Amino acid sequence: MCQLCIPEKLVRLVRACVQGSKCKVKFGDVVSEDFEVVTGLRQGDALSPALFNLALESVVKDTLVTASGIKIGIDKQLILAAYADDLVIMAENEENLKETTRNLLENGKRIGLIINEDKAKYMVITRNNHRGGHLDIGEYKFEKVDDFKYLEVDINKDANSHEEIKIRLAAANRCYFELVPLFKSKILSWKTKITLYKVLVRPIALYACGTWATTKSDELKLATFERKILRRIYGPKTNNEGEYKIRTNQENQDLYGEPNINGILKSSRLSWAGHVWRSEGPIGQVMNWKPNTKKPRGRPRQRWKDRVVKDLRELGIEDGEELARDRDRGGGKWLWDDVGSEIYPCHLLLLILGLKKRP
Repeated sequence: MCQLCIPEKLVRLVRACVQGSKCKVKFGDVVSEDFEVVTGLRQGDALSPALFNLALESVVKDTLVTASGIKIGIDKQLILAAYADDLVIMAENEENLKETTRNLLENGKRIGLIINEDKAKYMVITRNNHRGGHLDIGEYKFEKVDDFKYLEVDINKDANSHEEIKIRLAAANRCYFELVPLFKSKILSWKTKITLYKVLVRPIALYACGTWATTKSDELKLATFERKILRRIYGPKTNNEGEYKIRTNQENQDLYGEPNINGILKSSRLSWAGHVWRSEGPIGQVMNWKPNTKKPRGRPRQRWKDRVVKDLRELGIEDGEELARDRDRGGGKWLWDDVGSEIYPCHLLLLILGLKKRP
């Protein structure tokens, strides 16, 4: 804390709260004798997250001094991203990745932080074939994988959203089947059932959808999923002869009377696009970065940016970026609401590091 120039008074207060603390263990009606806590932080203590973040901040600062990452300009590069105790280390080649990770390990050990090797994963994102195996750094061996979850989002070596959409739909389906008794209920109104769908089911299917570069196939899967739920909610209809007949998709949509799931997806994507375009930090820098490399052979893949341009054209907007940056222009404020997600990089080596306190 002193190295981070935190006032000495605050340091003394924290020291008084942490050092010399005593605890008791209660099991049933039996309470143990008190004992002094001499290692680590008290679980559940409000100070614990803040102190951990301060410790991690000092480690990261020392690591960034000599680290080499992804160059996104003449004097700018992406090296490390951190959220709580999860770190992503990025580099253009394996040697730079090893060097940065080695420095992080050494700096962490000095203050009692170690790497959770079981949770750490190593992945190469590239369109070329990469035959390398696991990543060996000192006594650690990090498993090489083709995909892994980071902040509950699937990241894969092909840098696309297809598998993530399948995972989200599978999770939303599980939630839907748990709610089927409520959707079948004759006591609940249609309005209540639609609210259950919009509040409980749809957010699971569209988690972090602002960064998806969806294809027609992806959007068809999402639409099919929503139509299944609407059919369950509204049920069949009766004709003049009293016979039951399944409602058409258009009839269900007319009863629903709101934008479908793909419309919500596109709205979230445009909202995130506005946030990215207004950003002056790493997110905005990555969007404007043009890699100084040769394009691979074959048809270019659809990028997230291409998908945003198509969404804007459907709304008759050609200057979306300028509109996002100028909040005073009429019609711009309804387009851009802040939402959070991640942008997939396109040619990186990544290492996920979960740091935990030494017991």
